[in-house]
Amino acid sequence: MKHLRASSFFLAALGLLPGSLWAQATISGTVAIDGDGIPGAAIFLGDREVRSGADGAYSIVDAAAGAGTLVVFAEGFRTETRPVEVPASGTLTEDFELVPDLLYSDTLVVTGTRNPQTKRESSVAITTISEEQMEEREPRSTADLLRAVPGFYVESSGGEVGGNLFARGLPADGSYRYVALMEDGMPVFDATELSFVNADIFVRVDENVQEMEAVRGGNAALFGSNAPGGVINFISKTGSAVPETDLSLTAGTDGLWRVGFNTRGPVTDDWTYSVGGFYRFDEGVRDPGFPASKGGQIKFNVTRLFDQGYFRAYFKYLNDRNTFYLPVPFQAGGDLAFVEGFPFDGTLHTPEGNRVLVPRPNQEGRLELPLEDGQRQDGFTVMGELSIELGNGWLLQNTARYMDLDHSWNAVVPFDLVGAGDFAAGFTGGPFEYSYTNHDEPFSPAPDELLLTAGLWHIEKPLQSFADQFQLSKNLTAGKTSHSFSIGAYLASYEAGNLWFFNDILTDVRSQPRFVDLTIFSVEGEPEFVTENGFRRFGSLFVNADGDVDVAAVFLGDQIQLGDKLRLDLGLRYESNTFREFEELTTTFDLGDPTTPVDDAVSGGTGRRRSAEQTFDELAFSVGVNYLLSDRVALWARGGTGYKMPILDNYLFGGDDLEAEDLLQLEVGTRIGTPTFGLNASAYFLSIENFPSQDVRVDPVTGETVFVTDFVGQAETTGLEAELVAQPVRGLHVSASATLQQPEYTDFIEGTEDLSGNRVRRIPEVVVDLTIGYRWSKASVSGNWNYYGARWANSANTISLPSYDLVTFHLGWDLSTTATVSLGVLNAFNSKGLTEGNPRLDETGDPTADVFLARPVLPRRATLTFDFKF
Repeated sequence: MKHLRASSFFLAALGLLPGSLWAQATISGTVAIDGDGIPGAAIFLGDREVRSGADGAYSIVDAAAGAGTLVVFAEGFRTETRPVEVPASGTLTEDFELVPDLLYSDTLVVTGTRNPQTKRESSVAITTISEEQMEEREPRSTADLLRAVPGFYVESSGGEVGGNLFARGLPADGSYRYVALMEDGMPVFDATELSFVNADIFVRVDENVQEMEAVRGGNAALFGSNAPGGVINFISKTGSAVPETDLSLTAGTDGLWRVGFNTRGPVTDDWTYSVGGFYRFDEGVRDPGFPASKGGQIKFNVTRLFDQGYFRAYFKYLNDRNTFYLPVPFQAGGDLAFVEGFPFDGTLHTPEGNRVLVPRPNQEGRLELPLEDGQRQDGFTVMGELSIELGNGWLLQNTARYMDLDHSWNAVVPFDLVGAGDFAAGFTGGPFEYSYTNHDEPFSPAPDELLLTAGLWHIEKPLQSFADQFQLSKNLTAGKTSHSFSIGAYLASYEAGNLWFFNDILTDVRSQPRFVDLTIFSVEGEPEFVTENGFRRFGSLFVNADGDVDVAAVFLGDQIQLGDKLRLDLGLRYESNTFREFEELTTTFDLGDPTTPVDDAVSGGTGRRRSAEQTFDELAFSVGVNYLLSDRVALWARGGTGYKMPILDNYLFGGDDLEAEDLLQLEVGTRIGTPTFGLNASAYFLSIENFPSQDVRVDPVTGETVFVTDFVGQAETTGLEAELVAQPVRGLHVSASATLQQPEYTDFIEGTEDLSGNRVRRIPEVVVDLTIGYRWSKASVSGNWNYYGARWANSANTISLPSYDLVTFHLGWDLSTTATVSLGVLNAFNSKGLTEGNPRLDETGDPTADVFLARPVLPRRATLTFDFKF
């Protein structure tokens, strides 16, 4: 349950759960709302924990005689703490009538703070998504789940991994550039992005996740070297005093099936455990002709309780692969329409590109291109966490995490749509004719003889990291003023390899396209072979490089309580990063086949290497204030600076003198909570300097594949974000979030063109998320609506991506007190919303083209899920 992430371990650290000797007495009662029992509530007395039953009743037997404290947690309700005097024998009755806590304001926040504090007391913008809310939203991916967070714009059209998150209008080429993904308080990887690595490849939302906390704004910069835009923390289920098991079985349209589970409980009085995972097989909502997704993960943690703290060890093994969907062909016009003959659920991936062999210079044999692997991860993570009270208000905490993961990226990457005649004309100056074949067999091309120039890319990226965070905290009180000091250090080292094999191909334009061999006949009738088995060029780009980064940071913080209402948060982080990159120099080779030009200029390594090394030192600070107008209303404000270190892969292709990015952020907000209504709202301003633009691009004239890194200038965003939760009547719940923002370039030169004043590309000015649900008796129904305003596909603001919306429905029925069946319909109305244009071409683009490439949201999918809780 949601509140248990701040369970007896945190409460013990705060001194709320004193231990005592047990005698023969019983405490019993009910936990209810408006007289109706609340099942599954956690009741703590000292270090003992029990759960309420289906009718809300609970019982603690053999309770210790004397003074004690009962603490009651239940998801969605305010925490109740009640002192009790336990008799030497007999029964003590204690009933609890809980009050709804729609924004979880009483919940201890563990993300974006050095010491746990309630959300009401915090001076940051923070959103909490509980396990129940995750199930209701039916996310297809980690990125999908983040749609509920105001201030974030998410693109999840690529599939289960490889999503893009844009935080508060900060300009980015994609990935999670300014946001750190964490599991249980530690970064999953210290680089929030690398080439062909989006941070969500490390995280799967499954039955092991208890809740998610998302912090935005200036305070996030203190908790990661690459997190000035936010911190997203996935909090795992841990062992409990009561055995519990969750089992989930899902079947879906388009060949989806999935099984997931988590079981947790005690081993002895001092040891608890939690273990779970999932396995999933999926043909794909856009069927590539081979399984789109296949794999899963297993997670395990074990906790040892001490009188003054705990130690917890985590382990995760991930082995998963997911097709990465890229742009598909559209016809220009008023209404979004695919080119003639291309289906709604089509994809330009094709089994013809799977497991094909290509030559390699200076290598024996040929390289196999495993297109079916898509984005594949195979590796493990181990983590240890120690929390010990040292006495006199001192608390020591240390967490260490090691990760070793082999990641690969495989895709058909669309470049451009071109008529066959226009394409052939580029290879001869005089009259010509041409013919098509596919594996030496003639065939008729798609309508209008439209062809696709594309790449068949294979990238291997082995990744390793080790990180350790040490923190020492001290609580002290002087009169009406109390302090929670913290001082600590963060040390990390991470490595990333790069082995890239790019090849250029030619296909027709249809779902699961066919490779095209285009033969051009000159006026004399002599044939010129343009492609070989669909390949236009073997080895259009080769990269062999590896790099590593050493991270060292120290941080200081103080949370100052001035009386009952006013709280100050002060924080500072100083960090040093040393980057080292080693890259093999390349040249082109003619592999000697006189019958084709395809192997005339194959990129390969020379055996010689170049290196680059650079050190950065950066400082971030943040000041926050929170004022409680009442127990229902709080006002807060925060200001601070942050930084974003360069991407390690920026050093590829000769980048030897890079710059860190600097951010300034200011924000003010309010929290209002009543039993039927909750509101979080904040206004923010941020500015950023030295942000880079980085991408693999294809020259539209020469067709050459190039890797571009430009440091392009400054940008700023002014915005307003809000989230609202309401329960106006029994059984009805409404949750909504909205973001209104204006992100623009303030100093931005691209080539020779000054684009200052233009809107930041790919980011909407309006984002809305609305969920309405109703539950009566054993049934529940809910609907979720997402709206995204129009965006510019390019920085020149000449190509517009229209607004779009998405609708998801969820229906549930309680088969029993332990079993539920639910039906989900995702993108119920088959929206064609476009999330990006074609980033592989020149950004100025041609807004008058008859056909174009763009990536739409994923098509409709229906799922049927059986959930069991024991």
